[in-house]
Amino acid sequence: MLDIDTFSHFIEDNNLIEKKDRIVLGVSGGADSICLLHTLSRIQKALEIRLFVVHINHGIRGEEASRDENYVKKFCEKLDICFFSFHYDIPGIAKEHKLSEEEAGRKMRYEAFESVSKDIALKEGLDYNKIKIAVAHNKNDNAETILHNLSRGSGISGLKGILVRNKNIIRPLLAFSRDEIEDYLKRNSIDYMTDSTNLKNDYTRNILRNEVFPILEKNVNSNVINNFYKSSKIAAEADEFFESSAIKFCEKNLKIKGKYEFLLDKEALLNEFHIIGTYIIRYTLRKVLKSKELGIKDIGMVHIEDICNLAKSENGKKLDLKYGIKVYNEYENIRFTDEDKKESDNEKISVPEINYKILDNFNIKDIPKAGNIRWLDFDKVLENIVKYNRKSICINSIINKDDMIKIIQENIVIRGCESGDFIHIKSGRKAVKKLFTDGKIPLNIRGEYLVVAIGFDILWIFRESNIFGEEAGLDRTGELYRIDENTKNILKIEVSRR
Repeated sequence: MLDIDTFSHFIEDNNLIEKKDRIVLGVSGGADSICLLHTLSRIQKALEIRLFVVHINHGIRGEEASRDENYVKKFCEKLDICFFSFHYDIPGIAKEHKLSEEEAGRKMRYEAFESVSKDIALKEGLDYNKIKIAVAHNKNDNAETILHNLSRGSGISGLKGILVRNKNIIRPLLAFSRDEIEDYLKRNSIDYMTDSTNLKNDYTRNILRNEVFPILEKNVNSNVINNFYKSSKIAAEADEFFESSAIKFCEKNLKIKGKYEFLLDKEALLNEFHIIGTYIIRYTLRKVLKSKELGIKDIGMVHIEDICNLAKSENGKKLDLKYGIKVYNEYENIRFTDEDKKESDNEKISVPEINYKILDNFNIKDIPKAGNIRWLDFDKVLENIVKYNRKSICINSIINKDDMIKIIQENIVIRGCESGDFIHIKSGRKAVKKLFTDGKIPLNIRGEYLVVAIGFDILWIFRESNIFGEEAGLDRTGELYRIDENTKNILKIEVSRR
């Protein structure tokens, strides 16, 4: 039975509230949240805590929503508790961000809770992370969450249900059923509002609440809600063990590249037990989703298994997930990327400055083999300029080095790679695509490579981070233009750092 003693003991046993805490409560006006507000108000003085109520109008239920807001406001006035209300167009937000209305509602609720928490912390000179956010989830919510997760194909993580505490979010009513909560309100003569949308089976959770669990309680086990709660505690312990193993793995084998890319060591992943591998992938997905300010609720076990299978497939395969997330199998890594963010940032490669110089007095031992300078056989370069240039070039008209440089500048370009590009090798020539494949260059960085070229004929292919010593990678000049003992003039190419 729910009373102040059992409520207080649950809080104490789970270390949910400490003396002089500041607690932000989410209160909709329904039975659960009104019960939470009333019970906390009764222990407020003893624990020297302060309560701040946040009510969200989701812009869905019209007059009914206004009724709920007014009721919560008056309830707070009666208890002398600070009241904050927020109004959102949840359907509009859901459409704009490509979310379900449930996900959009959760997102905006917690943003409101955090906003009030930060204001309190600022005004009172407190650490924001020490301000608690209390929400009114109960045993029934926990059971519904577990069954919903299982239906979507969840793993062990979904079996743990709702956590009694998650960082600064606390759930003081999680050990009590909906019947116990309504009984408490009845015994204390407290009214509450009923959300009419909860009575309609428009959402999956409502179907579970209104149809599935009543059947289970009637025909399978009348204690099903409590049994789900007990099982969730066991699953939570197993989940904690696997999660800690995944975190340790990712500390060594997960690299974050730029803003929106995460590289997971493929060989190390495949060497782990399958169950650990699923947790590693789930942890990585959580990192990607965090960059989009989303949770992992809409990514199920089926998606994680798909990524496990992708890791075992051939290189070059990819997988499209929700919210613009793509996963690639690329040689040594499984790459997770947020394509929406990359496109919105318009991350395009820019071209650095390049300078040319003709050398006729040189020592072949001084040929640079790395870095941002390359020496090529000028006469062979000039010969191919004549060959590939559509306009005829009169070699005899070139009377000095300035004329030579002008010809070079007019006919050699520095640009990104294009379809049809090739490079001369000892046995002939090789397409740039084949060059990337043989060099095991991941798809995501191929767009960063630059070429110095005559038409499609590549003189030099490189990536800036390679030639300036930041990373290893493909850095190659065409065999046709290499210097040998017969070289008379050198074309010096120098790339300037941007």
